[in-house]
Amino acid sequence: MIRHRKSAAALLLAAGLLVLSGAAAAQNPQPAHKAPAPKSAAQKPAAEKPAAEKPAPFPEPSLDEIAALLAGQPGDAPALKALRETPAWTKFAESMDKSWADLENKRLTPMRLWADKELFDARAWGKFLFYPFGGPDFMTAAELFPAAETYVLLGLEFCGRLPRPTEWKGPQAETYWNSLASSLKDFFEKSYFITSHMDETLYGQVEGVLPVIAVFLKRTGHSIIDVTRLEFDAKGEAVESPYDKAKKAFRPYGLKIRFMSAGMQEPRTIIYVSCDLQNKIFTKDSPLYLYLDSLVAAPVTTYIKSGSYLLHYAEFTHMRELVLSRSKFILQDDTGVAYKQFKPAEWQVRLYGEYAKPIRDFSGVDQPDLQKAYAEGAEIIPKLPFHLGYHWRDSRDALLLVEKRDVPLKSAETAPAAAPGPAPKKR
Repeated sequence: MIRHRKSAAALLLAAGLLVLSGAAAAQNPQPAHKAPAPKSAAQKPAAEKPAAEKPAPFPEPSLDEIAALLAGQPGDAPALKALRETPAWTKFAESMDKSWADLENKRLTPMRLWADKELFDARAWGKFLFYPFGGPDFMTAAELFPAAETYVLLGLEFCGRLPRPTEWKGPQAETYWNSLASSLKDFFEKSYFITSHMDETLYGQVEGVLPVIAVFLKRTGHSIIDVTRLEFDAKGEAVESPYDKAKKAFRPYGLKIRFMSAGMQEPRTIIYVSCDLQNKIFTKDSPLYLYLDSLVAAPVTTYIKSGSYLLHYAEFTHMRELVLSRSKFILQDDTGVAYKQFKPAEWQVRLYGEYAKPIRDFSGVDQPDLQKAYAEGAEIIPKLPFHLGYHWRDSRDALLLVEKRDVPLKSAETAPAAAPGPAPKKR
């Protein structure tokens, strides 16, 4: 019995120890894995804010989209949308629409109808139009000769570049619209550009003739594909480069503009060359002369308007010789090649309009023989239904369509599309 009592006591003692141990554990609990102590507010990392999403930039507008903006026409380029919504551009576009409507009514429509009838032969001969002293006047050339595949324009004015409207700030846009409108004013009113007036606008905000050519391209329903810069090496070869990345240029240099419109199968080309055509610069071994001598290799159609009578002077005989030797047809007013140069045995001349003595800006260039020809044919010489040239005040315009009677061809490779010999006559 004594043994049983000891065992019971031992059991009671053990149970007591377990109870005490449990109580201590309840007062000081320890987890199985010790958690790190919480950090103070200073130690807590700042909550990361989601980065604000910036709107994707609009793609840079193409040259053709910029040209539409300059022409006062609507367009879809998102980067130019804000400019088209400004009062300044709206006013400019309305002014352009009005000027063009007046031009269409007074000049373009009657000129187009006249040319469809009278220039059939010249249009059928070939696809190359040579326009010395034409400056940026692509529009008149395109209206008279819409099927030409290559237009070569020569002028004193520098080539320039199209603007970057997305970089304009403050009043720059409105200043540009006003300058561009000023550069076109003489052409709309008088049909030609005045060099001194062009210098005031093209060497300022507008920056060259390319914006003017771009306006004419868009307003005549064309789209610009690309533009490259032209320079000429010693052999007369044209070297092309990106037009907007070139260094400062010295004459002669130029632009090559490729364009298309609805119905065209292949792109067409404008070549504009900024140049001085005086003999002392335009020598027969100069890069530009060699280039044009090769480019204007086949008999072509030449157009001259408001040419300051330069081809009358001894300082410009090299260009005059080039025109006479390379042209199958010459359409010109009295400021082009002097009438006495067209010998009857070699040239056939058709007269239009009426002859008036040169305006007072030009002296010593009267043409008594041309005046006599107009006087003798006064009853049969057709009148012109439109105005082009220096006599814009009285609209006494003389226009000559001259055709070379016999054109020798260098080779079959240089012949125009039509067969050698006279161009087909319209019936």
